[in-house]
Order: sequence, then structure tokens, then C-alpha cells
Amino acid sequence: MTSRSGAHALVESLLAEGLTTLFGIPGVGTLPVYDAFLDHPALRHIETRHEQGAIFMADGYARASGDIGVAFTSGGPGSLNTLTAMATAFNDSSAVLHLVNENPASVRRKMKGHFHDMSDQFGIFRSVTDFGIQASLADEIPAAIHQAAFALRNRRPRPAIVEIAAEAFSNPTSAPVADRAIRSDREPSLDQVREAAALIAQASKPVIWSGGGVATAAAAEALQRLAERTGAAVITTQKGKGGLPADHPLHIGNWANERPVRDLIASSDLLIAVGTRFSYFPTGGWSLDIPVPIIQIDVDPSEIGRNYRVRAGVVGDAALSLEAIDTALTDIGFEQQEWRSADVADALRRIHARVGEPVEIQVLDQIRSALPHDALVFNDPTTIAFWARSIWKAYSPRTWFVPSGFGTLGSSLPTAIGAKVARPDTPCITIVGDAGIMFTIQDLMTAVQENIPVIVMVFNDRGYGVERRHQDHLYGRRNAVDLVPPDFVAVAEAFGARGLLVDDLSNVGATLESVLETDRPTLIEIPNQFGHPGYGSFANWDD
Repeated sequence: MTSRSGAHALVESLLAEGLTTLFGIPGVGTLPVYDAFLDHPALRHIETRHEQGAIFMADGYARASGDIGVAFTSGGPGSLNTLTAMATAFNDSSAVLHLVNENPASVRRKMKGHFHDMSDQFGIFRSVTDFGIQASLADEIPAAIHQAAFALRNRRPRPAIVEIAAEAFSNPTSAPVADRAIRSDREPSLDQVREAAALIAQASKPVIWSGGGVATAAAAEALQRLAERTGAAVITTQKGKGGLPADHPLHIGNWANERPVRDLIASSDLLIAVGTRFSYFPTGGWSLDIPVPIIQIDVDPSEIGRNYRVRAGVVGDAALSLEAIDTALTDIGFEQQEWRSADVADALRRIHARVGEPVEIQVLDQIRSALPHDALVFNDPTTIAFWARSIWKAYSPRTWFVPSGFGTLGSSLPTAIGAKVARPDTPCITIVGDAGIMFTIQDLMTAVQENIPVIVMVFNDRGYGVERRHQDHLYGRRNAVDLVPPDFVAVAEAFGARGLLVDDLSNVGATLESVLETDRPTLIEIPNQFGHPGYGSFANWDD
């Protein structure tokens, strides 16, 4: 290998891994790499307006593409600005590769007052990464990138960090670049598969609990086969939307906090959990009683039995595990079971009759009707999104995205930008509130500068609508939840984006449909006074 700088070796390593897009902000310690970018036009660098935006965009890129999203930031304040976004990706199992520089060895961690001085930058990221490696020498850079890519493609998808010493970028190296790290999905244990298949064969009224891991593992087809073969009713969590098409007769959706679905679970004789850890929201803060045996399938062995006791655990890739169980069922002569579609229809009928069609649902129905089935939809923890987490109809994996684990306000704009970069030919929208958008609105400028035509739907209720609901419920009075918003249409136009105001809620869908083919970023402001859907359950089932 011909000698070149560590900076060039870094870029070559990324390209060898098929990582051709990078989100970042230059810093004094990373300038050698930014100079090297000029010699490698195959790598697209997208300049964000805040370091957390770089991680959020890499996160959105990973969620939409199913591959690794890459971000590059400087050390010190640049690195610490990313922690919230890293924690978001960590909680939602997103494959983000964070490249960051560290000070030269002569001053590193010595607290002498050097620029960007920190005592342990690498250690700060331990709680928000699943893999980390340091490259102190230029020779170490190619191997570090390859190891991180291998980890991201072969472990539970959570962020990895590669910290590179500043001098390594400028020093020469002849270290070779490795071939692309190949993904090798985790095969389940045959004994665990057989145990699960035996339990399924004994069940006559199963229910499947499908989580975000089904989309992550591209396991939707295998899930649908198992559901149709066993006749199981299928619950999809807020992050698992799209694991089964919303219009499938066996699909219940994210309604596990409603009494009819809890009754359905109680009347079942087996629950099959796939790619889910039974987190806080879908279980109503773990108030859900699951009185039937549970089979839990997850690629991460530490999740088996974490929140609910299981009868059988299957550790492996979701798609491979479901396919292996399907084969095992054939081997033992399992016959097609009657579908529980009537049970599903009855539960949904009762829910929709009780919830009704308030204006929030009407607006969401307009948005859904305006979009093609494959549109990418990101949402923030804003009032309308809490309705959408159960109401929204998703038809395929990797089309619906929610910061469900960390609940990060403001994350949806930059993540949507990253997703649109990954899938430029697919419409991409974000649903965000007037408070949340202000956390990251600077990256609307990124979308303008890079010509990324994302559509931003700002639901403006002049404050923190979710916290208003909490204060009303808990205290009967309000404080610090009302905000004076800017003129969002004017802000969008000032940024160079298109700005539209919807002054009639009946026109939300038509306005969105009119800009789906737009060639520049668009912000749609929607003034509203929406109500929060409630605590735990959408409906009152006491009467």
C-alpha cells in the first residue's frame, strides 16, 4: 500500500466499507480530513449546523437505509454536543458511526489548559455506545474503521465511536484498507427454536407482539408468514409499525393499553414477542398483565426476560429465528390454524367506537391519505404524534420513525433530513411541534444548502402541549408551558425554504399533497389547539 496521510486512509476506509455519505462540521483538529475530502469526490459530506444534527442525520440515514449512518465531529465541545443524539440512537437501536478527534498525545488528558482539553473524552461516551475504539496512530485508522463497521453490522445496531488522535490525521501510513465488513446474521440455537415451535404447536389462540426489531432485521415477511400460519392476532408497538401491513386482517396495531386488546391477550394461550423489550409506553408503564406463556425472540440475549418472565427465549436475528421456527413447525407436522381475524376486528371495532373521530384523528387521516404508502414519516414527542403512535397506518417497515426510547424533542427534523438523503426518491415528512422545532431549526439551513427537499409539518399550539396536559392533570394549573413562537412561514422563507400556512384544519392533507413533488425544503405551519389523547389509554373503559 502506498504511503499517504492518516486522513486519506480514513476516507479510503469509509469508502471501502461502502459508506459514501458523511454528516459533520469541521473543527481545527479535523481540518486535515476535510482537505482529504477534496481528493475523494465519491464521499459526500453534508455540513450540519450543530454537531447533534450530524448524529441525528446519521441516525435518520441508518433508520431509512438499513445500513450505517456516519457522522464526523471535532473533539471537546463538538463531541459533547452529540451526546443527546447518541443516546437517542442508542435507545432506539440505530447503527450510527461517530468519528471524533482527540488532542495530540503531548497534551491529551493532561489538563494543562490546551484547547478543547478534557480528562476523558472517550469515557464520556461509554453509556451511549455499544462499541468504541481509539486510534492513536495513523497506522491504526483503517483497522479501527473496519472493526467499528463489523460491530455495527453484526451486533445489535447501536452507536459506535472511533476516536482518532489529531496527529494521526497528518502522519503518514502505509496500512492497508480492509475489504467491506460483511454482515453475518446471528443464527438461533436449534434447541431454542424447537422449544418455541413446540409451544406454538400447542396453542390454539396465540398473539404476536411485534417490535422495532422486526423492521431492523427486515423480518416483516417472515413475521407475516408465521402470523398467517398460526392465525395469531398481531400487536405492533409504536416503533414496530410496518412489521405487518396496517390493513392486514390479523393486525391490531399499537393499542395494547386499551381494554379490548388487553382482554384479547388475556383470552389467548400464548404470546410470541419478536424484536421487542416490552418497553414503557406499549405496556402502559408495565401495567399490562400477560397471564399467558411468553416466547421472546431477540438478537440481544440481555433483553430476554428483562421486563416479563418468559417460558422460552430464542436468541438470534429476527428474520432467521422466525424462518427457523417456521421450518421447525413443518418438521413436527403443524397444520394451518384458523385466523383470529374476528377477534381482531371485534377489538378494533370496540376501540374505534369508544375513541371516535376527534379533530386530531381527522387531521392524521388527511395526512395519511395524502402520502403514498412508502413515504417516510418522522415524528417528535409532540401532541399530535401521541395520537399518531396508535392511529397512524404503516404498511411496510422503515416508513414510520419515532424517538420512542429517549423521547428526544427536536430530533425529527434532522433525522428526517438524513433519511431523505438515504432515500431521495421517497417523500419524507416530519411531524413536529412549535416548541420542538426550535431545538434544531438551524438544520433547516442544512436542507436548503444541500437541496434536500424534506417536508416539515410544524403543529403550532404556542408552547409545550404535552406538558400542559400533564400540568392540567396533575396540578390543575400551568406554569412555563406557554411560548411565543416566531412566524414560521417567514423563518422558512428567510432560510430559503418554502413556507406555507394552513389556517383551516380541513386543508392540511390538500396542502401536504400539493408540495409532495417540491424540489426544495418546505415548512408547513399548522396552528392548532389539539388535546392530548390521555394517560395510558385513549378511551375511558370504566363505564
